[in-house]
Formats: sequence, C-alpha cells, structure tokens
Amino acid sequence: MTSDHFVAAELARLCAAKGVRHAVVSPGSRSAPLVIAFLGRSDISCARVIDERSAAFFALGMAQQLHAPVALICTSGSAVLNYGPAIAEAFYQRVPLLVITADRPAEWVDQGEGQAIRQQDVLALHMKRSIQLPRNPHDELARWQCGRLINEAIDATLLPVPGPVHVNVPFAEPLYGRAEHREADQGRLIAPVMTEPFILPDHARWLIGQVSACRKVMVLAGQGLWSEGLKAQLKRLATLPQVTVHTEATSNLDDSTFITCIDRAIEGVNASNEHDLRPDLLITFGGAVVSKRIKTLLRKWRPEQHWNVDAGQRHHDTYQSLTHDIAVNPEIFFAQIMNGAQASESIYGEAWRMVDERMRGTHARLLVRTPFCDLSVFNTLNDRIPGDSDVHLANSTPARYAQLFDRVRGIRWFSNRGTSGIDGCTSTAVGAAHATKMLTTLITGDIAFCYDSNALWNEHLSPLLKIIVIDNGGGNIFRYIDGPDRHPELLPWFEAPHARSIEKLVRSFDLPYFHANDQPSLEQGLDQLYRTHDRPAVLHITTDAQLSPKVLRDHFKQLREAGATPA
Repeated sequence: MTSDHFVAAELARLCAAKGVRHAVVSPGSRSAPLVIAFLGRSDISCARVIDERSAAFFALGMAQQLHAPVALICTSGSAVLNYGPAIAEAFYQRVPLLVITADRPAEWVDQGEGQAIRQQDVLALHMKRSIQLPRNPHDELARWQCGRLINEAIDATLLPVPGPVHVNVPFAEPLYGRAEHREADQGRLIAPVMTEPFILPDHARWLIGQVSACRKVMVLAGQGLWSEGLKAQLKRLATLPQVTVHTEATSNLDDSTFITCIDRAIEGVNASNEHDLRPDLLITFGGAVVSKRIKTLLRKWRPEQHWNVDAGQRHHDTYQSLTHDIAVNPEIFFAQIMNGAQASESIYGEAWRMVDERMRGTHARLLVRTPFCDLSVFNTLNDRIPGDSDVHLANSTPARYAQLFDRVRGIRWFSNRGTSGIDGCTSTAVGAAHATKMLTTLITGDIAFCYDSNALWNEHLSPLLKIIVIDNGGGNIFRYIDGPDRHPELLPWFEAPHARSIEKLVRSFDLPYFHANDQPSLEQGLDQLYRTHDRPAVLHITTDAQLSPKVLRDHFKQLREAGATPA
C-alpha cells in the first residue's frame, strides 16, 4: 500500500528506484501522505526524530558517512525553518540531503490559515536546487512533469557535486488515504550517467611545467575524506624537494612526509626564515580549513600563483591570491600532475620539515610541564581514543585543539566546518554513529552539548557512540581569542556561562555518566567510557575556566620564542 496522493507515492517510488535507502521523518499531520508512502516501502528505512533541527543534523551525519542522499521529511510551517542550520552546513560541506517538506495549498498562504507560511523556495539560498511539485497532477502531462522534476531533484543531490536539494509538496485534505501501487500511473526512471572531467593535455603539460620549474610549492588540503590513491599521489609529490604538503585533522590525510599540525608549525615562522618558507605556488583543494593562522599568513604572503582544484567550486579565493580555477576532481588532478612532475633545485620541503620538527620537539617538552587543563586533556585524548574509529569534533574549541597534536592509528576525523556552528554537533555524531555502526567519539564543549541536547531525545542512539564533554565553564574560546578577553565586563555575553547540571542532563536521558576533574580521574574515566555499554556513554571533564586559556596562550608564546631562537 501507498498514499492515495500521487505525488507522495511517486516520490517514495522514485527515491527507492534511485537508491535512496534512508529517510529521517519528523512527525506531523500535513506530511501524512509522505509518511504513508515512505513507510510503505520495504526498501527504505525510516527513522523517526521528533525535533526537526536535530533531525536535519542527524540526517546530515548519516549522509556524510553513507556518501548517498538521505531523505528528510517534515510537516508544513515553522518545522521547515528548523531545517535551516543543517541545510546550510550540508550546502557548504557538500553533503547530499533530499529535503522533502509538506506544504499547505498555495491558495491558503497569507490567509490566516494555520501552518501556512511562504514556504516555496524558503531555503533556496543554501540549496543546490529548490523544486515545487504540483498539488494534484490529474492528467498525463502533469504526471509526466511531476516525475521528471522528482528525477531531477534526486540526481541533483549528487551531481555534479553533492549537496542539499529541496522538494516542496503541497497537499490538500484528506491526507490519510491509502491506495494500491498502480503501475499504470508510474513515470519513468531517468538514470544519470556518471562522467568525470580531466585536464586537457596542453593545459596539463603547462601545469606540470609550472610545478617542475617552481622552487617553492605549497599544497594545502581542506576538509574531506580522500582515497588511498590520492594520498599516494600526495606522498609522491611531497618527495619533490620544492614541495611541502600541509594537512589538518579533518583533511584525513596524515603522513610523516606531510606537515599535519599547521598551527604548531607556523609558530616557527619568523623574520629570518619567512622568505624561505613563503610559497611561490599555492595549490589548494578540499573543504574548509580550520587554521586561522595559515589563512592570515597566506593572505599576507600573497603567492604569485594560487591554483584551487575543485570539481564544483568556482573561484574559491580564500587567500585572496587565486590565479587558476581548476574544475576537476583532486584525485584526477594530482594523478595527472604526478605523471610528469620533476624535481627542481630547492630546499623548500626540507625547510618546512626542519621548522615542523623543531616545533614538534618544543611542543612535546612543554606538554610535560603542562598542568591539568584543556590542553593536557586533548593530549591524553589523542593518545587514548581507540584506533580505527571515528572522531567528531564540535565547534569551536575542540576543532582547534585537535590541530596541535600528531594523529595516528587510523582515526577518521569529522567536524561541521561548513558553517562552523555549535548547533548540531551532537545530532550529527548521533546520525553518523547510527549509519556506520562504528565506534564513534564526539568531543564537545559544555555549551555545544547543552545547546544540542535534544540530539539524545532519539530512538536511534548507538551504544558505540561515546561523548566527551569538556566543561570549562562556558564558551572558553572567547577567553583566548583577541578582543573579548580585553573586555571582562562583556565576557558573560560571549562565553554564555550556564547553570545547568550536565550530570543531571545526561542522567535524564538514562545514559551512563562518568566524571573527571584531574589526570588520574581522566584516565579512569576513559577506561570506563570505552567499556561496553548498551547506550551511548558520556564522560564529563571539568577544567579551570581561567587556567586553560592562559596555558594555551603561554604554550603558543613559548613555541614562538623557540621558533625565533637560532637553532
């Protein structure tokens, strides 16, 4: 059985035919035809999440891991607006979401009817496509158009690059009718044919010539999950003396030949070596870069050439020096470049490695003397989180601290760095753990955890999800960054200190709770956290709100001083 509304039945049928296997549904009345149609498909698994904002991030976490579109279904009115934050994140992070919103008939908009808002195109600014389906396609031509639009919408979630697509569907009452599947009413399936562009030979030869002739080439990787093939090409590229490869945790490209702790290494840049470390050619690819330091430095340096490699992002000029926009997949780009790139007479790669090694040694020596604080906690977490698992970093402190430590043991790193908001970090991790069935650790702060606590109001919590809450008394990042720290009377408006009991919050969801406030209890707490539980477990770590930012400032200051001292 399916819905007796043709549009709802056709949406569910074509989603299943095109490989959409998961739908996240929030309850409501106007969406009843969609719920009936999708629940009637044995080949689509439906998950109920009540809070629409959390549901959208939950779906984002699933789609992020599955690399496939996840349908997101809600009723009309303000429910749709609650999708906004996750949709923006999906848009900038390029996560495929098929957002299907039920609507009132257009005739009722602005007429005092409940749940009838100006819903068509309401999320369009952060959608790849926004499509309005007909309310009641009676004749063959209208049904043909409806099927074509649905095919187009589903395909657009993946091609030419992934992202969210909005399908708005008005329904008139009655809403709860059912009907048998009718083959005669079904439209055709339009199958996309996958293609992959490449660099034309003449252009490839020029690019190879530039890399071979240049004496200072910096490759900077942004957020993403990349193949072993791409990593192998980058390792080959890093063997060229004129090349240095810089990555972050969320780049998921860790290798001993790369500079993997950018913020730490940059403290070794000083007036005497700046000329030697400044690139002539910058090659960037991937999503967002966390490091504000590297952005500031590259905007100051303004390389003579900047190539951005991205199949879908046009003129992405983060460093204000873009000279070439190369619209191909990075995997193809580096494979073509490495077919002919030659070594030049240069010590550029070695110069960066020397600075990086020096900062690594200083960093390690400083950590030995570091008291219990956020920095020492992250040092312990980096050593103790089990290998070959997934880690989700909430914004903003966790995403920054993680960049200071060498990463090993096959951990995959994720973070909502598309918009860098705190609003859905927990929900995203919950969705990801549900999709992967893998050990998944969320490292979050107290404000982010409280903000998204409805993520735990969810029937699909994986027992393999482990949540680490670092509670430093509010938005502690504002005690560290320049500006807010100089105005103590305004700090409460930035930090947002709260009086909530995280223990009581966790226990209200009937989850295992552990607490740590010093190094011995942290070690014990991690042992307890990673034991087998039948629900997600939470480790609550409290640190000193005054001490943690002071230690981090001093840490960078001492790194900088060590970098400025002749070796």
